[in-house]
Amino acid sequence: MSGKDYSYDIPEHSIEYVRVDPMSIKFDSRAQRNLNKPRARAIAEKLVPTALGTPILSQREDGMYAVDGMHRVYACQLIMAGEVAVSEQVRNAIQTVTCEVHSGLSMANEASLFIIKNKESSKVGPNDEFRIGVLAGHPLFVDTNTVLEKHQLKVGSRTANKVGGIKAILGIVEEHGPEILDQSLTIAEEAWGRTPDTWHAVTVGGIATVISKHPEVVKHPELAQKLKRQGDPLSFKAKIQTIATNNNTRLDGSKGRMKAAHLAVASAWNASRRTNRIPVPNIFE
Repeated sequence: MSGKDYSYDIPEHSIEYVRVDPMSIKFDSRAQRNLNKPRARAIAEKLVPTALGTPILSQREDGMYAVDGMHRVYACQLIMAGEVAVSEQVRNAIQTVTCEVHSGLSMANEASLFIIKNKESSKVGPNDEFRIGVLAGHPLFVDTNTVLEKHQLKVGSRTANKVGGIKAILGIVEEHGPEILDQSLTIAEEAWGRTPDTWHAVTVGGIATVISKHPEVVKHPELAQKLKRQGDPLSFKAKIQTIATNNNTRLDGSKGRMKAAHLAVASAWNASRRTNRIPVPNIFE
């Protein structure tokens, strides 16, 4: 376990619920998701004022900025600007909107607030959450980003220089710490070079689990060679999937695949070995 506190923290500050002219609200995508204008237009076309909810704003020196509810606010702006035709009743109802206004926050605090408000929601994509978390200065995201930058990796669709599955990568840091992620990426690259499948988050997670659980036994260069003998990274990823599903999808989920990766990496280490073997988990227990 990393033992590091990766909880979110926002200082005590003023919060008020006030009616706000939606046309006065500003946007800053650095502290939240990017504005999807077609999505906002679709909201505007079917807007029900009583279902608008309470957008969350941050009062900065130069005005109020949307922290959460950006698309609902922009939908109101489209209507008020006459870009989307609605009934006069709807238009009158949104001339002002009840908002939760936070004062005294830094941009990093705004980003943390956005993540907290959306933590249990599927609305925010993991890549956006990661970008916002780095901006917020949250240790989990910053520590993870520092390791990725060390390996000249960015977050996005998997390529030779980008990692996908950032939620799983963050999970590695939460469970094992950034040093283990760093070591796991090094082992993966030594085994397979820089390819899109080298950075498969589940494979990296399996490596992380093995070296974290058996630090006195598993030698990193030797593990890299053992993995290389298993075939290319795509073949190894397929092996993990086969173990996970056991031909009947028993463990075909993120946790199941991580357990299968642990088993696959441990088995690779034990291959043709009489001494310094490590336990191979029974993932179906």
